[in-house]
Amino acid sequence: MAINELQGCLGDVCETGDQQNGSSSYAGFYFNFCTLISHVLLTGITVAIVYKCLVLKLAHTAGHAFYCTIAFVFFMGEALLVRNSRSLEAWIGQTNLNRLHAILGLLAFLVGVGGIAIKTWQKLERKREDPNATVRHFRSNHGFFGIVGCALLLGSVLSGLPLYFISSSVTLKFLHRFFGLIGFLALMVSQMFGYNTGFGRRQWKRHHQNLFKFFTFIATITTSNYELRRFVRDIFVLISNSLFQAEPVQAREDL
Repeated sequence: MAINELQGCLGDVCETGDQQNGSSSYAGFYFNFCTLISHVLLTGITVAIVYKCLVLKLAHTAGHAFYCTIAFVFFMGEALLVRNSRSLEAWIGQTNLNRLHAILGLLAFLVGVGGIAIKTWQKLERKREDPNATVRHFRSNHGFFGIVGCALLLGSVLSGLPLYFISSSVTLKFLHRFFGLIGFLALMVSQMFGYNTGFGRRQWKRHHQNLFKFFTFIATITTSNYELRRFVRDIFVLISNSLFQAEPVQAREDL
């Protein structure tokens, strides 16, 4: 009787393990599929807008759209994707993966700030040429979410630099992921509002604008969903550490 019960319990344990392995494989397939979709959409959106801006010779708003799309859509999106790539980590190693993630994030900030500066300078020049002209800075939905996202991206860069040397700070990881994830979401919302601006209406027909919005929305979801999952996990880890133990901090040795 006892032997039969033990065998039954072992069978339940094995079955549970098989279910967990199956669930893990399904999750892995789902996130890998989302990553593939993200790479395609981020690249496609960037190429389409960059091509249009080059045709316009980066004149006026085209220069702003050129640099901001490369920075906030492509560099920022790819920075999130490569950081969670198991295959890329196996190929180039964790240290090089961290460096690639940092380079993409830094490029996103620097190139993006340059794109914002171009538009700001153009507005200042317009005001200087015509003092009666109505010039608004960051008051539209596009501008507001853009500057908020850029500020959050700065927070991500500043919180990410210490992680390059100290890798075990849960609080710092949480802040870095928070700034990066929320910043990316804000910047993609700004991108979608950008299709409604005068530049977007002049350069693309209505159905093309809607397609851009749709693909940008899908790219936002597929790019951020895995990072959102890890962000929620970090919240539970942070709460657990604050309740039961002190947070350890160790210097990194893989540099």
